[in-house]
Amino acid sequence: MCFGSNIVETTTKQELPEWLESAAENLVGQTEAVTGPQVPYVPYGGQRLAPLTTEQQMARQQAVEQSQAYRPDLAMARGLGGVGSAPISAQDIERYRSPYIDQVMNKTLDELQRRSDIQGQKLSDQAVKSGAYGGSRFGVQQAEQQRNLQDVQARTAAQLQEQAYRNAMSMAQNERARQLQGAGTFGAIGGQEMKLGQAGMQGLQQAGQLGQQQQQRGMDISYGDFQRQQQFPYEQIRFGAGILGGVPSPMTTYQQQPTASGAQQIAGLGLAGVGAYNAGFFSDAQLKENLELIGTSPSNINIYSFNYKGNKDKYQGVIAQEVPWASIKHNNGYLLVDYSKLDVDFKKLN
Repeated sequence: MCFGSNIVETTTKQELPEWLESAAENLVGQTEAVTGPQVPYVPYGGQRLAPLTTEQQMARQQAVEQSQAYRPDLAMARGLGGVGSAPISAQDIERYRSPYIDQVMNKTLDELQRRSDIQGQKLSDQAVKSGAYGGSRFGVQQAEQQRNLQDVQARTAAQLQEQAYRNAMSMAQNERARQLQGAGTFGAIGGQEMKLGQAGMQGLQQAGQLGQQQQQRGMDISYGDFQRQQQFPYEQIRFGAGILGGVPSPMTTYQQQPTASGAQQIAGLGLAGVGAYNAGFFSDAQLKENLELIGTSPSNINIYSFNYKGNKDKYQGVIAQEVPWASIKHNNGYLLVDYSKLDVDFKKLN
């Protein structure tokens, strides 16, 4: 290595202390114990998905039943609507025609006939008394009486038939109106049944979801505990590796030099050696020169280019005083940086 105009030949041998080497070997053994081919896969034996609750099963069954519940009422509404909207036929009127109308009409006509006979008898008696019985005038009177009887009977029969028709028509119309009203009623009942059924199903679903969510949370907690148990050995290994990685590796340097140099003067201050000094552990600002800010890391740590005093090689790194959480103090009083705790790489630039 070159330090100014002097040439220093340095032989460096790096050794781990026994306690650190033993700890590293234990860590490797732990790693093999949990990652070796003899380690079986451990499946989770618990339940991962919460089943449908009783309420949800009831809601599902009701949904199936409710999907057909409207059909009877709808069929009834259609039937009544179809009949109620059909035109009234002669057969419909005949059904509502009073079965006694013929008897009433016959009795009425018979009564008219009886009255006419009484009136004819009176005419005959008057004709006998007046000596005109059997004459032409009497014959005319009898014919007129018979014609009047037939006319009255015809009008009376027509009036009775018309009244019977009107009564039958009114009754048929009333029946049609009741049928149409019934169709609307059954249709409304079907719709109401659907709404009430849906409201009931929603209530069951909400209650069931609450129960299912609670069950699922318990299952998720159990599965999370299982995962943490499975990861525990790996977390222990990572933790141990992080501890070992953050421990500076002591370094022993054997050096021959013909003349004193700046690097040797630094070593004379108590540094473990120029090799360790240049390896990047020492990042104390007092040991550096030509500091130049060249950027920042993703976590906003300043990154500098510099060279160590007495050494022209240029490096990239941080200043120990700016990262106290990653710095430790060496026995010689200078600060070292554990770069494993930073998002900055220490490297040589030339």
